[in-house]
Amino acid sequence: MPISGSNLALPTRRQALGRLGCGAASLALAPLLGAAAPEEPTRPDPVETPGPGFTFVVLNDLHHAEPAACDPWFTSLFDQITREHPSVKFCLALGDLVHRGKPECLAALAQLAARRLPVPFLPVPGNHDQDLEQTPRLYLESFPGRLNYTFRQDDWQFVMIDTTQGSEWVDTYVPAATLAWLDQTLPQLDRARPTVIGTHFPLSNVAPMCPLNADEVLARFAGFALRGTFSGHHHAQTRRDRGAYELVTNVCCSRVAGNHDGSVTKGYFLVHASPEGRLTRRFVPLAFA
Repeated sequence: MPISGSNLALPTRRQALGRLGCGAASLALAPLLGAAAPEEPTRPDPVETPGPGFTFVVLNDLHHAEPAACDPWFTSLFDQITREHPSVKFCLALGDLVHRGKPECLAALAQLAARRLPVPFLPVPGNHDQDLEQTPRLYLESFPGRLNYTFRQDDWQFVMIDTTQGSEWVDTYVPAATLAWLDQTLPQLDRARPTVIGTHFPLSNVAPMCPLNADEVLARFAGFALRGTFSGHHHAQTRRDRGAYELVTNVCCSRVAGNHDGSVTKGYFLVHASPEGRLTRRFVPLAFA
């Protein structure tokens, strides 16, 4: 189900069965026990808004560790999404799909998602997905075409990008290849169309461990109708408001990894996108965890 770097509508199930500055190491390392202090006032989380538009799910940091132990966990996760949110159009999965980069875990997760989810499972790589080879090669064997890509849903466009630097986890840079891909791809997109970015590494310095050149990514979206960025890596809820859009992270969905803020609840975001270009979201805890 490859989606190229152009504006393409999502495949059906049948077809698919400002500027931000990131601090240096002190910012990235110190807050692992909790989220960094927000630089701007924040507002309460909005709730899902019923009505016209569509909904989608955002997962991050699954950390599948062993098929025998973790397959039941992710079966329950995908079954919860299918049961509780039957109208969702797709599921974003924002990196660290597996815990130690094992190809058997990447394959197991890809197979589970294909069998248990009735909608597209749309990932980007995380640093742990590259633990064995320091490249996304093994990740791409299970998720071909899912490195840097765009897709459309209704009047919205989504830009999914690789923000990893091998298996490095702190003081990293978004790779030059990703920046070059953005330079080639963004002129082909509609700047007036509401836009969402999906990454593994956070793009906001409210969240620890954002890439040191995160501002170079966001600068490329100047003039776009950017409505939100969703990221993982820091297993905690953080938010920064930037005018018309938010940059957010969330707690993890992992059986084996914990949250960096000391919380114990695992879960995901359920997001509603309105025809007027507004995103609302709510946190959904894992019912089985």
